[in-house]
Amino acid sequence: MKSDTVVVKRHCCLYRFLHWLIVAEVLLLLLSGFGVSTYLPLPLLSRGGARSLHILIGFIWTGTISFFVYYFVVSGEYKWFSISKIGYALDFFVHEVKCILSGKKLESPVGYAPETHTYVEKVVPTEVLAWWGWFALWILMVLSGLALIFPDALGLVNRFCHALLPSFRHATAATRIVHMALSMIIVVYMLIHAYASWMFGMVGSMFSGKKEEPIISAGKPT
Repeated sequence: MKSDTVVVKRHCCLYRFLHWLIVAEVLLLLLSGFGVSTYLPLPLLSRGGARSLHILIGFIWTGTISFFVYYFVVSGEYKWFSISKIGYALDFFVHEVKCILSGKKLESPVGYAPETHTYVEKVVPTEVLAWWGWFALWILMVLSGLALIFPDALGLVNRFCHALLPSFRHATAATRIVHMALSMIIVVYMLIHAYASWMFGMVGSMFSGKKEEPIISAGKPT
């Protein structure tokens, strides 16, 4: 049973640094991307300058997320988001929706066991779905972006995008639309992520690294 709370270290400095670095890079990619776009122009820079900046930040962002995923695995953080938890996360998501629709209070399973100095559960299960959604979006954004820079080497990606949008004359034009659509999905995803983080009181821990968590005895059900 849950009782009392304890302030614990939730995120280390490197994790928080990588998180905010990715946020900053995504914002720069969006601004420079608008500068390149024909459909959603934002002329803060010249088109050539925006394209060069977009490609540069894109490569830096790819390196950052690659290191973040590597660190995510070797640090052990991955265990809270593993593929084996997707089924449980889907069940919790259904429960979450039912609670919202019925007006019932949603109990978070997150809790910390002081006697073992470990989390019994560190994340709200729907965060597992969010993580794999992020991962899929990152892969698709990288592939579509590289296909625009290296159309010959990644012709398969361009042909796939063209098959999705056959009305475009050139395959790369279809890829450009897919890339832009994915970027808009990421914007929406970021807004949802920010809202959910605020609602579950996670924002502060991304700055301080600490959070007040419910105490749960180790081995006890949440």
